[in-house]
Amino acid sequence: MYNRKDLKKEARKNIKTCYFRNVIVVFICTILLAGGFNYTTKNILNISIDNEKNSKIINNSKLSNGEIINEIIDKAYEEKKIEKKIESKYTNGVISYLINETTKTRSFAFTILNGINKLVFEGKIRTSITIFLSGLLFLIFNLLFINTLEVGKARYFLEERRYRKTRIERLIFPYKVKKTFHIAYILFIKYVYQFLWNITIIGGIIKHYEYSMIPYLLAENPSLNKKDVFRLSKELTNGNKLNLFYTDLSMLGWSILKLFTFNLSGIFYSDIYKETLYSEIYMKLRNDKKRENNLENLLNDKALEIEEPVNKVCPDDRYKGKFRKWLNNINYDKNYSITTYILLFFTFSIFGWVWEVFLHCLNTGEFVNRGTMYGPWLPIYGFGGVLILVLLKKYRDNPRLLFILAFVLCGIVEYLTAWYLETFKHLRYWDYSGYFLNIQGRICLEGLLFFGLGGCGFTYIIAPILDSLYEKINPKLKNVLCIILLLSYGTDLVYTKIHPNTGKGISEPVVEEKLYKKSIYTINFYVPVLQVSLADLNH
Repeated sequence: MYNRKDLKKEARKNIKTCYFRNVIVVFICTILLAGGFNYTTKNILNISIDNEKNSKIINNSKLSNGEIINEIIDKAYEEKKIEKKIESKYTNGVISYLINETTKTRSFAFTILNGINKLVFEGKIRTSITIFLSGLLFLIFNLLFINTLEVGKARYFLEERRYRKTRIERLIFPYKVKKTFHIAYILFIKYVYQFLWNITIIGGIIKHYEYSMIPYLLAENPSLNKKDVFRLSKELTNGNKLNLFYTDLSMLGWSILKLFTFNLSGIFYSDIYKETLYSEIYMKLRNDKKRENNLENLLNDKALEIEEPVNKVCPDDRYKGKFRKWLNNINYDKNYSITTYILLFFTFSIFGWVWEVFLHCLNTGEFVNRGTMYGPWLPIYGFGGVLILVLLKKYRDNPRLLFILAFVLCGIVEYLTAWYLETFKHLRYWDYSGYFLNIQGRICLEGLLFFGLGGCGFTYIIAPILDSLYEKINPKLKNVLCIILLLSYGTDLVYTKIHPNTGKGISEPVVEEKLYKKSIYTINFYVPVLQVSLADLNH
């Protein structure tokens, strides 16, 4: 039995250190988890359908059982589509999909079953595959990344109670120690068990506290098997379930305050307080049971057992950057020749063109030259890739900083290019309107993340490999190839100046939009003047 008063005092003391970093951690978790840790399982095991409406369908004696199921699913699907159209602010892109799905109630079972229904009973193969795969992929995303965040959060606060320089990246602890699948599996089993016990109500409350230490056990030792995790959590909470209940009851006032402050009080204090308190509770229960039951072989993270806080990062060999070690074996810090830069420019440009054409073909089933020119190249990709190699050369030893700078640089290049094409060419070759965090439809967060990652990939992997391949080409032949490519590009550039590559699936005119806006401004200006003039005439 632990003393709540003492542990709360210790938790409040820990809150004062690293406060702002803890706020960031809690904010990230609040956004990603979006409604609680049981979110995924609830959606897997539950299909919310209007019973009143369905009862009319069920009571229709003219329909067979298969037709009844088919109609109920179709009705629910149509309602969800209408709901999505009304509520969704962001309509395009992968991130928009994730944002919309994580901030609203969704049923994965419904999504998958509807896909099967469309395929089996209606033969709508394309629709069914899309519905089924989107539901399945989002389910996997939640199980592997969203749910495992619970363990990452537990690891962060376990370290933060003693190590004042604990890093935010501890949130991806399962990924760092390469135990994501194992942890996701155990958490899924836990949520299923909890769901089944919740049917009994009282049993659900008891099991809630019995399973409460599972995230912390996995945070300390992610290699624990399912049997040991459940057994240890039971042992740790044995005789302490009522005390855990009273602990939660003592936090009830903070939970009510969160409702009235739109969760701001939780982000800035009470959620940090609760997480810090529970990390203290776990360590207290763990240390007591460890002495009683000789659990050194299972609970063996000595770094968490230090008595006094220290101003450093938790020492753990599992965190050592394997990526950096791998980078050291690649000669990424090269001084590229002019011919190499030319060949890299065209390689990136051609890759960008192939990528854009492929995406359009996948979405519409039509082959369209998506380039701003007639040749098989998109120069914005080439310029972006070469600029990253040239301007960010001195930052290559810092992958994180390089990612951020590539993110910003590509954003500037893409925005200015879009602005130039719209302003002087009166053409829009891309439009990110409807994407999450877009600026005037010219750039968006999703695209910039792709460019940031792509910039790192070009710098550390692709460019060095391609350079090694280019070096194998005869120097004279390489020079001739560069000249041919430059002449072809120059010719294409001149021809495009005279005859721009436009049309359906390539670009949209923006002149009409500007004229429309101008006409609106003109109307808004002259209508009041006209009203005043008419008033004078009446007098």
